[in-house]
Amino acid sequence: MEPSVEQTPSHKHRTGEGNCYKVLQYLSRIAIWSYFRHLKVICRTPLPARGPVLVAANHTNMVLDPAMLIATFPHARPCHFWALARFFKVPLVGQLLLAGGVLPVDTKTHSNAKLFEHTLDCLGKGGVIALFPEGTSYTQPNHLPFKDGLSWATFEYLTQQKSNNSDDTSIPIIPVGITYTTKNKWRSDVVIEYGDPVIVGPNELVSYQKDPKDAVKRLTQRIAEGVEKGTVNAPDWDTANAAFEARFILFGDARGIQLEDYVRISQSPSVLDHNEACTAKNHQLIEERKELKTQLILCANNLKRMKLSALDIRMYEKNEITQTHACLRLFSATASLVLQLPLFLPGLIINSPLYLLGRCIDHFEVYTESVAQDKVVSALALSIPLYGALFVFLWKLLDYSLFGWLLGMVLVPLFAWYHITLVDKRYDMAKEVVASGRIFLAVTGLDHERRELEEAVKLRRWCLDRVKDVLQQLDLAGNPHAQLLVEYGQDVFQKYTPTDHSTHL
Repeated sequence: MEPSVEQTPSHKHRTGEGNCYKVLQYLSRIAIWSYFRHLKVICRTPLPARGPVLVAANHTNMVLDPAMLIATFPHARPCHFWALARFFKVPLVGQLLLAGGVLPVDTKTHSNAKLFEHTLDCLGKGGVIALFPEGTSYTQPNHLPFKDGLSWATFEYLTQQKSNNSDDTSIPIIPVGITYTTKNKWRSDVVIEYGDPVIVGPNELVSYQKDPKDAVKRLTQRIAEGVEKGTVNAPDWDTANAAFEARFILFGDARGIQLEDYVRISQSPSVLDHNEACTAKNHQLIEERKELKTQLILCANNLKRMKLSALDIRMYEKNEITQTHACLRLFSATASLVLQLPLFLPGLIINSPLYLLGRCIDHFEVYTESVAQDKVVSALALSIPLYGALFVFLWKLLDYSLFGWLLGMVLVPLFAWYHITLVDKRYDMAKEVVASGRIFLAVTGLDHERRELEEAVKLRRWCLDRVKDVLQQLDLAGNPHAQLLVEYGQDVFQKYTPTDHSTHL
């Protein structure tokens, strides 16, 4: 049986992998479990349980990104991150950073050996260095340009190994894609994909010794391409939003797609990208894609203004929107939720401060990439006194007895687990009630509100038909993204029949 990471001698000499890191790992798992509905971890290749490893991940969600790596890295191997050396000079902060496995990086030095001193020491002892080459967190349709720091560190390590006459003159760089279905929304989903390693060895080192800057740039490009394979990118916001709406119309929300397929299904903005060279053969299809992209964006904007989604109005595509139908839907949705309230209400009341706090963060936080971080950190901080008070209350009811203490220690965590387990379905039911209420008000309200709803239904139906038509044409033309979507959505697509492209809204 292969020995675990903890049994290797080099592991004993690495700082930042003790009890403090275990606490950090535990907190990361709690944060992810409580914030996200589903987490899917994908490993394209078995990752090494021992030896030096470099990790490159995209960085779209502030502190949740390192938390994802800490909580999910294969074999539970501790990950070491970089931080500016000046932070380690602050009393207590520096000690906590070191204990948590963070490594100081002195960016003021002009010596690579000095710059990567702690990094090379950790790698030399078989550690894992996890970095975010984009350098900062962001909210963009495409990833930011990758910086070269990871590539320079890689070649410095290999140079050191060669100068020490080590037999180990290669190192794997693991590209990691972290994809959030809606990163700033509570109880959304997340996919983390550990891709195929980028192996850097003697041949790359020879190239580096001949032309360091060129070798570093080429390695950075390889790393970026590896991360791109596990993430969703688009050339601009219009393409990203149109592709999102097209996927939503075809398959529904993230739950309409298996999470293991979410990234590759979402990596299909090219079906709406009409910037390829125009020829007589593809001119009509390019024009159709331009029109489709415009209408998808219009559909998304109209539904956003009405505070509805394509799923909310899907049921009206084949049925006339009547006051009776809207009233029955509202009554049915409300009754279902009310029947569930006795099971859910106690947890809702006790956790109401957490939900109010989340609403405040949604309202006041300016940066989208900071919303989830703020919610998780503040919720964990507030949960301690909140559940502590619940524990004391329960203990007091039993006269501060030993039995009461033991019962509280069991029931309070169990209550938290029970609430999180129940919340997803009831949360969906509450959203259904809200959507049904808005549709009911639109149907029974002013004429222009009813017309707006009817136009939204008509536009969604048109977009669905045209998306299917365009994808089927691209499928026949050999477009790989379209072929993937048509194959995946076999139940959605009917046998291809050419449509009348002169038909307009």
